[in-house]
This record gives sequence, C-alpha cells and structure tokens, in this order.
Amino acid sequence: MWSLFETDPTSTKEVVSIALFISCCTYFIYYLTKCGKPSIHGQKNSVLIQKLSKECPSVNSYFFPSIIFLFPDMQSFTKELLDVFSRHPFHGKTSVLKLSDGGQVCYTQPVESCRKDLIAIIVPGYLGDHKTNYVLSLGQVLLEQDIWPVIFTDRGKGGLPLSTAKFFHAGYNMSLAAVMDLFIHLYPSSQFIIIGVSFGGMVAANTLHSYKWKSKFIAQLLVSTPLESLSTVRRLTSMSRAKLLYNIPFGNRIKSLLLDNKDVLSKTSVKLLQRIKNSKSMTDLDEKFVAPTFGYESANGYYSDICLTKVLRTTKIPTFCINSIDDPCFSGDMFPLETIASNENVCLVSTTAGGHYGFARAIWPASLTTFSDELIVEICSLIRRDKSFGFHGYEAVR
Repeated sequence: MWSLFETDPTSTKEVVSIALFISCCTYFIYYLTKCGKPSIHGQKNSVLIQKLSKECPSVNSYFFPSIIFLFPDMQSFTKELLDVFSRHPFHGKTSVLKLSDGGQVCYTQPVESCRKDLIAIIVPGYLGDHKTNYVLSLGQVLLEQDIWPVIFTDRGKGGLPLSTAKFFHAGYNMSLAAVMDLFIHLYPSSQFIIIGVSFGGMVAANTLHSYKWKSKFIAQLLVSTPLESLSTVRRLTSMSRAKLLYNIPFGNRIKSLLLDNKDVLSKTSVKLLQRIKNSKSMTDLDEKFVAPTFGYESANGYYSDICLTKVLRTTKIPTFCINSIDDPCFSGDMFPLETIASNENVCLVSTTAGGHYGFARAIWPASLTTFSDELIVEICSLIRRDKSFGFHGYEAVR
C-alpha cells in the first residue's frame, strides 16, 4: 500500500532541476527588459539636451541594473547597505548654525582640503542627514572629483534637538537659505550647484526658486525627486506596497523624532502634540502637523503649493532630473513630460530600472558606483568646463 506514495528520487531531482532552469530563464528574460539606454526628456533640440547627450557618456551607454538587487524596492535597499561595503568613508566636520528665529540646523563639509571653485550643496531626503550612508557616499564621490560638498541637515534631524517648535517642510526652506547665504558670503567667487535627493529635491528646488541670490547657482540636480506631489501622494496612500514600505514607516520615524522633542512642542500647543501622537503615516503627519504649522488649511493645499511643476515650467537655472521608471513612489507614468518639454532649461534622464534612489549597476556591490553617481559627476564636469551654464539659461548667454 505504501508503494503508492513512494516517488522516484531521480525523477524528483529532474523536476526540481527543470523548475530551477525555467525560473532562471524567466528571471533572465525579465532582467533583459530592465536593461537599456537611459531616455532623455525635454524640449526637443534644446542646447541643454544637446550638451548632455554629447558630453555625458552615461546617457549614451546601456545601463545594466544590479542582477541581485533588481526589483525596485531592493534597488532602494542598496543605499542602506553602503556602510557595509563602502571602502572610502567620507570624513566631515559638522557645524551648527543658529537661525534668526531661534532654531538651529547643521551643515557638514570635508575635513580634508580641496579647491572650492565649485561647491555642491547636498539636500538629503525625508529621513536623511549628515550621518546617512547614501548622503556620505555622494559627498565622497563629489570630493574625489575636486568638488566641495556641503551637506545640509534640517531642524531636528541628525541628532540635533529642536530649539523651537518649527519643523521642516518641502516648500521654501529658510534654514537651507541661511546655509546658502553663509557659503555665498564665505566664498563669493565660487560657483554653486544644489543637489536634492527625493524629498530633498523638492526642498532644494522650491527654496532656490524664491531665493534672493539664485543667480549664484549655475545648476540644480534633482535625483529620484517626486516632480508632481499630488500624484505621488495618491500613490503613497492608495497603493499598498508604497503605503506599507514608505508612507507608514517613514511617517513613524519622523513621528518618533518629533516626540523626542515633545517638551519643546508642548510649549506651543498641547493639542498639536496630540495630533502628532495620533498620526499613523507620513501623509497623516502632513495633514495633522505640517500643514497647520505652516499655515495651510489642509494637506492638499500644502501639496499643491510645494508641487514642482511651477518650478520646472519657469526656472532659468539649468535643471537636471534623474528618475527611474520603476520608482515605487514616483513611477514613469507620473512624469510631467509636457511641463518638462515646455522649458529649455530643464531635462529629465530616466532609466527603466533603479527604484527610489537605487540605480545600482549589474555587479553591485563589487562596484559601488551607481548610475546616478556617475551621471552627477559627468554633469558637474560639464558644468565646470562649460562657462555658458548659469542663471539665465543657455538661450540668454550663448
């Protein structure tokens, strides 16, 4: 009777081998669909796109994403592993800047000497600061190219306690403007660029758009930045994957950071502190804390105000956006391509794979240089060589 349930070990091995072979073939085919040359979007035949296509090899070469970390969320996770694999840690000196309203922020610059003809101000993402792996890695990449990196850390982040109840948001940021003021004063003959990552790209672009000395900045680079905030919020609140992996955990971490400063916040409003305690996600925190703190009637009003489409439509500063089509927070179907094409000073470079600020290459971590790192360096080199970059855009100066 038991013989009915017996199986031939040889046939079992064959079945397993066939299944593994089919799985490997399927994965390989899927991988090939994620490889390809980056796409460049913008105003057709604009000088900016011509320069980018001619001077930056990365946009003309095939991008082969990480074989191991191929899927979008795994691509994003590679940034969390940088402290394990990084061979050239960034050594920086962090200083505290006291603000006119009683608040305080940090800025970090390298310990080692380097020329300062081109200074890059780095604005980290929602949870990022001067201690975050991907921020330090980007700083090191720039430093190796003789570009002076300055890492901006906003209020309440990086272990710096809040000294006032004022926090940060994605609109015009007076704290970032104060750091920009400082370095323009210290190095008046230098040229400046600003690099914003994810949420930090929104902060950077919105601040620079209304900044009094914006003409000192010759370019802005926005990496994995949500260029259309309302569609991004819909993704974060309706799509279960984006909600579970980004919206809820990110919101809880900022909530925890705020509650660490509850003594300061309670002096302003006990009711506001209770709203923070009751928030369950990043968008919930925007509705209950960020929007009312900055004078908005609702989170939707806040999202409309910080949306970058108005910046992309009117900016005179050469603007380079680097995004991945499979970004779980801001995917290819959400790119504002018509807006980008309306302004000769803006272009978008997109890859098929890369996740949310991942862009790890095929043999990562054997090589830690990502597609975005390489393109940022190439753009900075182009800026340094080409004196036509600047506030007025190509058409006004060529």
